[in-house]
Amino acid sequence: MATGAVVGAVGELRCKLLAVASRLLEIDVADLVWEDGRASAAGAPSVEATIGRIAQAVYLTPALALEDGAPGLEASWAYGSGEGTWSQATHCCVVEVDAATGKVDVLRYVVAEDCGEVINPLIVDGQVSGGVVQGIGAVLLEHSAYSADGQPQAATLLDYLVPTATDVPAIEIVHLSGNAGPRGVGEGGAIGAPAAVTNAIEDALAPLGVEVREQHLPPARIVSLIEEAAQRAAQRGR
Repeated sequence: MATGAVVGAVGELRCKLLAVASRLLEIDVADLVWEDGRASAAGAPSVEATIGRIAQAVYLTPALALEDGAPGLEASWAYGSGEGTWSQATHCCVVEVDAATGKVDVLRYVVAEDCGEVINPLIVDGQVSGGVVQGIGAVLLEHSAYSADGQPQAATLLDYLVPTATDVPAIEIVHLSGNAGPRGVGEGGAIGAPAAVTNAIEDALAPLGVEVREQHLPPARIVSLIEEAAQRAAQRGR
């Protein structure tokens, strides 16, 4: 979303810079080339006006930048996302469940995502990894519990557990780059991770007849689900 607004505003500013350069150089805008922070005459790069020169000229003579009644070197742009501006991803999770204690260990987690052109790989990896950690925490640890009269029972981090580095594996990220340009990737892992972790747990417990129909799965709940499945099996055996 922010990128769309920035690109639009920068495009408007570029047009204004070229308009001022056109007046300074007395060259039609259509005959100017903008490159490396300067406007130059097409075919005659030595005839140029840098951003510094343009800004100085506008500061000393504000009328140079007047276009549609808007002075100065400023531009704004309102951006609507429309459809398809978010990234796509596939999440794969491998877990090991201790049937006696209900403890879940995430052994491996792989994300293949396509946010288009990756501008800063470190930031993208951080967003994906952070989202995955949020998703793992949402399933295994975090829970906003309330009493019957609506009072919060997890008001501090002593009661509301969040994942730490010891709770998550090294997250493997594979980047796929399509031709759609950059798209938003902010914490997308938080959407796919809960489903991946929950389904991995159900798959691990399938031999015991466990059916998972909820997302919050701390050890106590997993033990309860195993016991419930055993009771159903016993009742069918009768």
